[in-house]
Amino acid sequence: MVRSIRTKVIISMMSLVILSGMFLGYVNYMDSEKLAIDIIKRNNKAELENINEYYFEKLIFDMEYIVNIWANNQEIINYTKTDDKLYVRSIPEDFINIYEKWLGLTESMKNVTWFYYALEEDGSIYIAPVDETMPLDYDARSRDWYKGTVDKHGEIFWTEPYIDAGNSGKLLQTVSKAVYKDNELRGVIGLDIELEKFTEIIEGLSYSKQSNIFLLNEKLEVLASNENASENLSIYAKKAVSGEQELFTLDKIQYVSTYVPISINNWKLVALTQTNLNEELNLIRDRILTIVLLTIIIGILMSLILSRNLLKPLRSLILTTEKVSDGDFKVRSTVTSNDEFSVLSMSFNSMLDDIENLLTQRDENYIKTVTVLANAIEASDEYTRGHCDRVGDIALQIADKLNLTSKQKNDLRFACILHDVGKIGISDRILNKPGPLTDAEYEIIKKHPEIGFEIIKEIDFLEEPANIMLEHHERIDGRGYPQGLKGEDIRIEAKILAVADTYDSISSARVYRDRILTKAEIREELLKNIGIQLDEEVVIALLEILEDDMKN
Repeated sequence: MVRSIRTKVIISMMSLVILSGMFLGYVNYMDSEKLAIDIIKRNNKAELENINEYYFEKLIFDMEYIVNIWANNQEIINYTKTDDKLYVRSIPEDFINIYEKWLGLTESMKNVTWFYYALEEDGSIYIAPVDETMPLDYDARSRDWYKGTVDKHGEIFWTEPYIDAGNSGKLLQTVSKAVYKDNELRGVIGLDIELEKFTEIIEGLSYSKQSNIFLLNEKLEVLASNENASENLSIYAKKAVSGEQELFTLDKIQYVSTYVPISINNWKLVALTQTNLNEELNLIRDRILTIVLLTIIIGILMSLILSRNLLKPLRSLILTTEKVSDGDFKVRSTVTSNDEFSVLSMSFNSMLDDIENLLTQRDENYIKTVTVLANAIEASDEYTRGHCDRVGDIALQIADKLNLTSKQKNDLRFACILHDVGKIGISDRILNKPGPLTDAEYEIIKKHPEIGFEIIKEIDFLEEPANIMLEHHERIDGRGYPQGLKGEDIRIEAKILAVADTYDSISSARVYRDRILTKAEIREELLKNIGIQLDEEVVIALLEILEDDMKN
């Protein structure tokens, strides 16, 4: 019987070591691959967003600003032709003063090819500089850019690229706006940009030396790219926008694709960046295989010298492995025997340390991702900027005061970051309205917990934060929304979030409030809502925290 038990122990130990090594090695490798790809994509996206903001969006802003200024210029608005001549290749005497200003503008701004005013009266077009190759029978009113601008009813209009009507053969893009006087259409102010300007921007980027950059329109046609971007790569640029392939190999070179939207005509800026990801992952794989092989060898050696005294530490290791298999990567082996089992235990714990570090990095990346999403919501409102961070700080202090578990605090942390994410589906006009909301507007605002819940509910690690977020506008008296929960039916985390959210709201500047409340008024407001909107235990905890802060 003794021999049978030792044989079973030896077989079990060998199986345990091999399977544990393979499992942990696989988990380690897969997490490393995902983490490496996420880092590359995040860095690429940040670079593209900077390029878009400092080059493309600046160009767009400058062009729209110029068109806006002149479309609202009183000389333009009040201008009336004094003769019946159709002007295409010349400028009337009474327009020379404005023409000279436009001529100076086109000479000083390298991005503007032509600046012009097209008249609704007869289709004449005053172009600076004059284009002698324009057709004499040219009627601006029949052109797509003119019709598209009129259809915009006073808003800025961007055309898709088209070939110049003159003999230049240039591919142009028009930025234009209709001119009105007393609600009567007078004409259209426009300027032309050569499509080549976008290529020049891309070619001038230092980033383009390490990436293939494409500018795509809504139909996924390539409008511009850097010189080294091949036709084959353009196919993958289009796939990147549709989300088909973020990682691909072409001609034995591996690429990671990323894109960001541009604010005109649903254009996209795409980057295909070369990466040596396979080489990096091969090194990680080799290290993991080495660790696994070493662990297996050690396990076999230990199995050969097992005795009855080793059954207890063996059981300890088996229990530890079971907990790891259940997802508990914080557990550690507690074997303290002065033999090979101790070595195996240390190797096993070292592996778990590596895995836990990777999981920690992954969780940090999750936090950064949801923080970026929350910041994107807050960015449109100067009064609520930083609101989620402040609410999170207050909520976690209350959670400590009420002795919540580590998991509850972690779920609460994510819920605080994301609690207003549903406002991404609410119009800025309503969110930033300085006066009281109408009943209809308030009903729209009340939908943001459900919108936020629908956005994040399918993400496994955010399942509980999603429920907390959904309940943070419920009230103790049952008159909250969206579910009308009351009292003990509301999660404690949601009660904490509600108090923290209320405190930050009444202690901060808001567009609908002419001053910040005093400390006494804040205290009175919180106490007044106990048992109505807010939970008594949570409010008392917050007031104690505030009193401690004042004493310190």
